Amino acid sequence: MLDSLINLDQRLFMLLNGELTNGFLDWFMPFITDAKTWLPFVLLAWFLMICRGGKRLRVLALALLLSVGGTDFFCARVVKKAVGRTRPCSLEQTDSFRCRLLLPIKTSKSFPSNHSANTAAFAVVTMMICGFKAGLPLLVLAFLVGYSRIYVGVHFPLDVAAGWLFGALIAWLITRLILARANLQECAVQPETTPVEKPDTRLNS
Repeated sequence: MLDSLINLDQRLFMLLNGELTNGFLDWFMPFITDAKTWLPFVLLAWFLMICRGGKRLRVLALALLLSVGGTDFFCARVVKKAVGRTRPCSLEQTDSFRCRLLLPIKTSKSFPSNHSANTAAFAVVTMMICGFKAGLPLLVLAFLVGYSRIYVGVHFPLDVAAGWLFGALIAWLITRLILARANLQECAVQPETTPVEKPDTRLNS
């Protein structure tokens, strides 16, 4: 069962990394996968939440810090060490397996993808506190970053899917705990309700 899953994962990798490619993606995917591309904007937004934001944005900043930090630590220090999967770019190239590497070779472990986990955590926290519309652009970013890790040759599809799952679950758990403490539940987005009209109790004249 595990061997079949790994074989399927490798075939899907070669499809996304070696066949479904073009010149634009060869430029765009290394650009979007580089944390230096979007990290400065994230840090700026985070500091603005702390310094200039209201109660909800400060709660969001706290939840993002704990969720992304916890996700990164758990995936890098616990799961990667426990699983120890080799990255596709570090595997031996054979007739049955090829990796097209668009970045300098990575020698750290492959499963799960921390990039995918962290961006998924960021999106889930934002959706839970600020609503789906606010989190949608970050969901798109999480998808693009995850896909880019496969395209540039540093992760298998299963690494990316697991990263998304770990990031979403850890973010959901930490954000629920934060919102449940210190009367912060009102900071979460509540569903809109239609006000109920009170009946007119005045006597007809």
